[in-house]
Amino acid sequence: MKKFWCVTGDLTEVQRYINVPMRWCEQYPSRERREYWVDRRDGVQGEMKFVVHGRTMPARRGHRVWVLLLDELVVGLGNLHTGKRVNYLRDDPPLLLRRCDVLATLGILAAGAILAMGWDGRSLLLAVPVGLLYIPLRVTGRWLWWGWLRRRVDRMLWSVPEAAPVERPRLRRVK
Repeated sequence: MKKFWCVTGDLTEVQRYINVPMRWCEQYPSRERREYWVDRRDGVQGEMKFVVHGRTMPARRGHRVWVLLLDELVVGLGNLHTGKRVNYLRDDPPLLLRRCDVLATLGILAAGAILAMGWDGRSLLLAVPVGLLYIPLRVTGRWLWWGWLRRRVDRMLWSVPEAAPVERPRLRRVK
């Protein structure tokens, strides 16, 4: 089972990029990618880099944030200055149907046809239903998994304590 981790620190840099998929199976639901650097406040020296494929960024440079990680995947972010939180699985959900699934279906059907010609004609009786059911089963499995994970991240976002909220600067009258 994967574990959730929480990293707290000051946001030192935020950069926004446009996603350009390079490989066959890289498909992101958002056209934007954000890279940000957090200077940790838990006694560890150095900055940590996080990459999020999403449009939402509820913090700016200089804000104190906490980042919710599922192993190495950034799934949530909370801003201690404003109190805003974002579940990246809810705001920019991953795609359920991918181009690889179509390729896998064609591969299953082609393998069944090759086996039917070279070995046994009854292999088509197994390959056709498996090939036709592959995409619906894969999409349903992803939908159930991401729904469960999205609810779990929501619970984790609201269970992370607001450790030492930042005091807002007070306005003073200047003469």
